[in-house]
Amino acid sequence: MKKSIRLTLPLAFAALLAGCTRGVEMKMAIDVLSEPEKATVTYKGKVLGETPKSLHVKTFEDVSSIAAASADLEVVEKRIRIVSPDQAQVIFRMGKGGISPVAKKLGMTRVLVFEYAEKVCFDSAKSDLKPDALPVLATQAEILNQYFPRATVYVCGYTDSTGSDAFNDKLSLQRAEAVRNFLVNQKVDGARIKTQGFGKQFEVASNATAEGRALNRRTEVILPE
Repeated sequence: MKKSIRLTLPLAFAALLAGCTRGVEMKMAIDVLSEPEKATVTYKGKVLGETPKSLHVKTFEDVSSIAAASADLEVVEKRIRIVSPDQAQVIFRMGKGGISPVAKKLGMTRVLVFEYAEKVCFDSAKSDLKPDALPVLATQAEILNQYFPRATVYVCGYTDSTGSDAFNDKLSLQRAEAVRNFLVNQKVDGARIKTQGFGKQFEVASNATAEGRALNRRTEVILPE
């Protein structure tokens, strides 16, 4: 019988969750996906079946308790994609002895990625945060302070494919710095935040369309898993 491999919370994190008196509110409809598909989803220890699956959550603890397993593959990246204030996706990227490209670039093996392509995006050639981004990032600061108070935080910026590589590398770093500055203003310790600009690398949508380019003008908050 093949052994299932599951991405689980570190014991220290699980103990912290158990001791929390107030969870960070995340009342959302969640779509659980995997790449490739057909991973087995569990929620609070209960098997829900194979991806894709949908459920509703109330707090970040609920999101954290979503796990996936495969008989042949292991989870190399867990991605929380915020689509709207009341909708998100939890995406498990599976592999066999591999590392996701972003994790490899950052010198890590497994990562937890908070992706804000839908809500924390930027105008072309700009690095200014839009008003819609601020409540989302305020919740991110709460999560970092309450559940990951000592973890190194990587804020990574990205661009679409418009412009030169040199321009995009600089712009993507400016976007990451804008998010870092907001998080610091929300009492996240700046000493543990590192910024990285990836330019047009690691696109999440096709740059062939205006909608895809808008999604690629984004930032991500990445934690070692």
